[in-house]
Amino acid sequence: MAGFNPLNERFKKQYEDALIHGSYREPRTVDAVWKAINLFEQSTGLKDFTTFNAEQAKSFKVWLIKQKNVKDVPLSLSTVRSTLGHVREFFRWLATHPQGIRKVDGSAVGYLRLSNNDERAGRATRESPPPTIEEVRQALQAMPVGNDIEKRNRAIMAFTALSGVRDAALISLKMKDVDLPKREIWQDPRHVRTKNRKGITTFFMPFDPLWEEIVVDWITYARDQLGMKDNDPLFPKERVENNPEKMKFESAGLSREHWANASAVRDIFKNAFLLAGVPYYRPHSFRKMLVIWAMDNCSQIQVKAISQNLGHEHAMTTYNSYGTLSQRDQHKAIQGIGKGKTELHDVPSDALLAEICKRTHK
Repeated sequence: MAGFNPLNERFKKQYEDALIHGSYREPRTVDAVWKAINLFEQSTGLKDFTTFNAEQAKSFKVWLIKQKNVKDVPLSLSTVRSTLGHVREFFRWLATHPQGIRKVDGSAVGYLRLSNNDERAGRATRESPPPTIEEVRQALQAMPVGNDIEKRNRAIMAFTALSGVRDAALISLKMKDVDLPKREIWQDPRHVRTKNRKGITTFFMPFDPLWEEIVVDWITYARDQLGMKDNDPLFPKERVENNPEKMKFESAGLSREHWANASAVRDIFKNAFLLAGVPYYRPHSFRKMLVIWAMDNCSQIQVKAISQNLGHEHAMTTYNSYGTLSQRDQHKAIQGIGKGKTELHDVPSDALLAEICKRTHK
């Protein structure tokens, strides 16, 4: 059997173009789609995609559930669910393709789905509480600052806490994007990788003065001592050079280049929390940390401001995405009902109530 099907490869390439240029999907999302479609091909023995029918759909679902990952463990329901979803969308697209019409069984697309119970189970996630303000401070205080790379690493964590930016945006920010006198960050979608390429104005959030101190010190040091210019990365990647004497590559300080992806940032967070004896928290969890703290300590207008800081158009997006309480905080809030007077700033504003009602009746 050939290692690939030429017709299928053409369809996959066309679909990739449709996702990137038509639906504006990120390359990493397209990679996941490509892998899912390859699995379907593997299950059919590389049959032409235009032969897709109900039997292939049912057989693929059974076959996929029996597969194992690299650790020789059966695929999780979450993985099976997402894989079926990617393949389902592909064949939905192919059923309307000029070469797929009247060939692809469009009615069989619906077979590429788990049962209702398994769908719900596949979406279920365990509670993952965010770090506390004190845990972040503890990690920052434990981080070394003996060289430029260590100073940068510490500033990366402080900046994430101070602004709540996503890690993809963090690694694409430039020096010119931060206005220190105004304590303002302009996430310019022309070069900053914001979600959905939105332009976002973010102000430093005064949750902990240590965070701002570290960030201001880094930017001042990078400009004055390292000679960083406006178009240089706010957090440049490490420069590695070959040492012919030792016959190996070694760190040579910081470059003037951006990271290609945020994996190095996640490693920085892991090492920082490990050094401080604190459980690892992903960079993205800092956004939830800020929202949970704000819900307990800020007025409605302040929560709305933080929502805009995070790039959300609607406050309810912030509540729905990051406002889920831990079981401990949920229990604490329930136990406190009726034991104190509700403050005015805890009562939803008319605008927020109207938004809740509008979304409820959609």
